[in-house]
Amino acid sequence: MLLGVTGGIAAYKTLELVRLCRRQGWEIQVVMTGHARKLVGQESFAALSGRQVATELFPKKRSKQSDSSDLSDRSDKAPIPHIDLATWADLVLVAPATANFLGKLASGIADDLLSTLLLAIPQATLESGRVVIAPAMNTNMWLHPSVTANVARLEKLGYVVVPPDRGELACGTSGPGRLPEIETLLETCRAALSAEEKLPDLSGIRVLLTAGRTEEPLDPVRVISNRSSGRLGVAVSRLFALARAEVTLVAGPTSVELPAGIHVERVRTTDEMLHAVLKRLPGTDVLLMCAAPADYRPARPCTSKHHEKNLRLELVRTPDILKAVSRTGHQALVIGFSLDPSVARAKEKLKDKKLDMVVANDYTTPGADTIRPRLITTRGRTRNLPAMSKNEFGRTLVREVAAMLKRKCRSTSAEIRTRRSLRRR
Repeated sequence: MLLGVTGGIAAYKTLELVRLCRRQGWEIQVVMTGHARKLVGQESFAALSGRQVATELFPKKRSKQSDSSDLSDRSDKAPIPHIDLATWADLVLVAPATANFLGKLASGIADDLLSTLLLAIPQATLESGRVVIAPAMNTNMWLHPSVTANVARLEKLGYVVVPPDRGELACGTSGPGRLPEIETLLETCRAALSAEEKLPDLSGIRVLLTAGRTEEPLDPVRVISNRSSGRLGVAVSRLFALARAEVTLVAGPTSVELPAGIHVERVRTTDEMLHAVLKRLPGTDVLLMCAAPADYRPARPCTSKHHEKNLRLELVRTPDILKAVSRTGHQALVIGFSLDPSVARAKEKLKDKKLDMVVANDYTTPGADTIRPRLITTRGRTRNLPAMSKNEFGRTLVREVAAMLKRKCRSTSAEIRTRRSLRRR
């Protein structure tokens, strides 16, 4: 993998990306522009990548590093850095990509090592979606018509552009322009390197997810809740966003950071989550209930802090969100989650709440980031999947949902054709 780093303030964030790529077992070569070196020392990238950082289009002398000969089989010729690097890389990622770099690449300008080697990338690499650009800049710069036009041209040429996240920027403003989360970039790279892991395109599909837990107040200080971290819902939302779906995340309290670049509505109680879901359901194509709402709440919450030595509570059931969804006339695919080792109970939930699929997850599976799911559909099919990370499961779920949407589309088209035929008769 080749990582190009340009002179954006977010350049320091890609140090973590290099570390994670090495953990994947990938070889990584870093190429830095002159402006990038003013923001982050190239020695840091060299230490993490295990390779000398490439910086010069016309280096004064060839690196003596033992791995430099691996960049090309041109052992009988003088090295040409931009050609050797371009043909060596299975994947190219530029992160952060500045407005200046986007303009140069879109116009075919090659005035330094990075811009020159990008033009020397084999066409097959570009056409296979293995040249990824991750812009990061000030909001006004990102929204400028020239930058918008350059991004559109790059996408038309075959470059994969990961849009920047929204949030607070180094300049003090807030809006689109933040470098995408490192996990997002890693997932994009992983998908680009593996044809099997390439995500389907869900452009235009509106996905509503819930994540995290809910908290039911016992008094102004204490709550009744559960141990759900929200890690699964966050991972799944990130993967659907990578598949270009329009994602809305309704999130209760979580123990993990929520993904940037995704529209998030924060809620706290089960009632609040129910109302948020029902409000957005009419415009939703896919609903995924990854959250773990509290099952019970105090019948009579106290308006002041309890000070009793012993406390006896009466608990009542909280609203069943999926049951409420099943009573509406929605047209969405609905996928529920059952945190229970019992497949029988998962099938009962599938039928009772009119789900299109239920994901049965055994809560005894060890590891906070591990899931051993069973996919149970209304077609009577049960798929037992091996234990996997929640990010890996997110990719599996995106592909499964894409297949379900395709079947639903075919079924709807067939129904329309049948109705038209009956009318003619």
